[in-house]
Amino acid sequence: MAETLTDDEIEERLPPEWAHEGDEIVRTYEFDDYLEGVAFASEIGELADEAFHHPTIVIEYDAVDVRFTSHEAGGVTEQDLELAAECDALR
Repeated sequence: MAETLTDDEIEERLPPEWAHEGDEIVRTYEFDDYLEGVAFASEIGELADEAFHHPTIVIEYDAVDVRFTSHEAGGVTEQDLELAAECDALR
């Protein structure tokens, strides 16, 4: 099982525009229209499925909220940070 990171480790390594909230890291991506956000969420879904590590994704009209945590570890792990960076690379 992956080890959870400390708050300090998370803050030091958190990708820009991501926030650390409780036992999750979160980011809201903004879009010009709904379907652009849906397509982005689908790309995140493919990344997550390949890694077998699934975020919470909420699609709104012009925004997509993404939340990563490692439920089995009980907090944020290295894998969460890596997938956050991969999500950013999609933009």
